Amino acid sequence: MSNGFIFHETKDIVSIATFNSSNRKTGDEIQTWILYKHEAPNIAIDTDKDVVICGDCKHRGIVLSLDDATIYANKLPTTKKKALLKRIEDKRAKGLNSININRKCYVLVWQAPTVIYKAWKNGNYPTLTPKQVQKRFAYKKVRLGSYGDPIHIPKWKLDIILKFTLGVTGYTHQWKNLKFIEYKQYLMASVDTLEEMLQANSLGYRTFRVRQKNEDAQPNEVGCLSDRNARGNKKLVPCIDCMMCSGLTSKVKQSISIIQH
Repeated sequence: MSNGFIFHETKDIVSIATFNSSNRKTGDEIQTWILYKHEAPNIAIDTDKDVVICGDCKHRGIVLSLDDATIYANKLPTTKKKALLKRIEDKRAKGLNSININRKCYVLVWQAPTVIYKAWKNGNYPTLTPKQVQKRFAYKKVRLGSYGDPIHIPKWKLDIILKFTLGVTGYTHQWKNLKFIEYKQYLMASVDTLEEMLQANSLGYRTFRVRQKNEDAQPNEVGCLSDRNARGNKKLVPCIDCMMCSGLTSKVKQSISIIQH
């Protein structure tokens, strides 16, 4: 049996579920990957095509032509200048004419997302119907959007495939777009400021907020149990044992915050 399968596909996007995760932060949740079909993830971030799966997420970085990136690099301090110029030459050697700078997304796209993309290109994943997926997901816990924004999976399909799960975790940066408002059932609004938190809360979302070390949690927030900065010597709790980041389906009604690291 394959270690994964396709559960949603469009002309430009393929969504794949994989099992047996070794991710220490999430634990062994089923992982779901939302991938742009026409370029590998490690290439798509440099061509700006990751916008197809990540939308206007501010952590995507900025894509510049190699010429503009060179001008930008020459204004940087020596160490950063040398590092960026080397990256620019690496991209040029690979035949690219643009590069992503200032990317802050925590997902290392050249690791799992690119490995899974290549496996998909090799035809390693069968396509299952929503009812078949429902059976495979039943009585398990699922991470929505291990890479890519889960709003690209139709809500009606999520309602089917998640019906018998023991819980889901997931986040969206597209919460400001009201056409995705129904996803608050399953997803946390990913926010970076107090103002964004209040705005998302006013729309009915629970939020996951990254806050600075000198910034206190709000009265309606509880700390992430896998936050090493906040937990100190306390044992870190993986997502699969916590499950607070489950949108409105969570038993926890407060929002979540984590100290930036």
